Amino acid sequence: MPLSHMFLSHSTADDGFVGELRQALADLGQEVWIDSRQLKGGDPLWSEVAAAIDGAEGLAVLVSPDAFQSDWVAKELKHGLKVQAQRGRESFPVILLALDGTKPASLAGYFDEEPAYIPVSSAPGGATAAIHDIFVALGLRLPTDRPPVAQPRPEPVAELVLELSDLAFHEQDGVRRPAARARLVYEPASPGQPVVVSDQMWRLIAPLGPIEAEELGWYLERWPVWPNPLVADRARQVEANLIAWGKALHAAALPLAATANVLQAWAGVEAGASRRFSVSVDDSVLLGSSEAEEKLAKEAATALLALPWELLHNGDGFLFQGARPSRVRRRLANKRDRAVPAVAPPIRVLLISARPEDDACGYLDHRSSALPLVAATEELGDVLRLTLLHPATYPALEAELSR
Repeated sequence: MPLSHMFLSHSTADDGFVGELRQALADLGQEVWIDSRQLKGGDPLWSEVAAAIDGAEGLAVLVSPDAFQSDWVAKELKHGLKVQAQRGRESFPVILLALDGTKPASLAGYFDEEPAYIPVSSAPGGATAAIHDIFVALGLRLPTDRPPVAQPRPEPVAELVLELSDLAFHEQDGVRRPAARARLVYEPASPGQPVVVSDQMWRLIAPLGPIEAEELGWYLERWPVWPNPLVADRARQVEANLIAWGKALHAAALPLAATANVLQAWAGVEAGASRRFSVSVDDSVLLGSSEAEEKLAKEAATALLALPWELLHNGDGFLFQGARPSRVRRRLANKRDRAVPAVAPPIRVLLISARPEDDACGYLDHRSSALPLVAATEELGDVLRLTLLHPATYPALEAELSR
């Protein structure tokens, strides 16, 4: 069971990490007393702090370079050790949290023996990663319990963005292809570096049409399911066309005459950064445009996003291959400001395993698809909470979402 509350001593310079740690503990039901949150102007400071330590069931001290300079941290630690001497180590644990590799050597003189400490990190997910060790030190969890997995530090991403606007269709010799005004933008991975924009804009006309789309769809979706030898020649022909299609798409999307400066910057992406190619389509129309024109723009946007951008080929290889491959992303222009929701653990996952019950379908073992998800979520410990919907019916789904 959680302690009634734990007192957390820290320097105000470390308020950012302390807030994350407090939230991570609160999500698991552990209350934390922090003077910067509990005290109000006019409160008798030390008497309130001392009373809070006396009323706590444990003390944690965040050790950092700033904490070493804080008289308050030292005073709170000494008072906590005094309470521990009166109540015993089991009844009042005192733990040290060493932030970002800080060694708590200067605090050793306050202890009868060299104190153990728990390393914590201010990196993303660092507070959550420390919860298991903190609970073990407080006697709230066995050392053998599965700890939560820390969130990885966000990977720097260098992005090449193809911006498409002023959408329409180009018709020639009875062939109708989506077209757009195009601009290429390079967004470096490192903050502070300048964004590079193509020297010129150009008119992009899709080099691939419905015939190529049909052949590619057949090759990717139907040929693997039923590789009939009678149509093997068709599959080999598609394979032979992949490079040609990729080159044609590359020539239309990244014409050297207009984008040389951007491609030069893109070639110098720093080591350690991943690459991403994004197709950003703006389907806006001019004010006063008719409903038919709006519909046409949306149709062109759909056709442009549906192009096989993953096939981009610069003559040496496909964009997604090689030592430094690029991911592909498609997106529509954002026309509204949408607030990013603040999400704190635990992440809640509702697992719904439904299957048809009519005679036209054989038995489908829903467990075969659920087991990999369950196995993966078990590795996350307290970060994620998995709920199985039972029975898997629409009324049950409504009730669970309402709850």
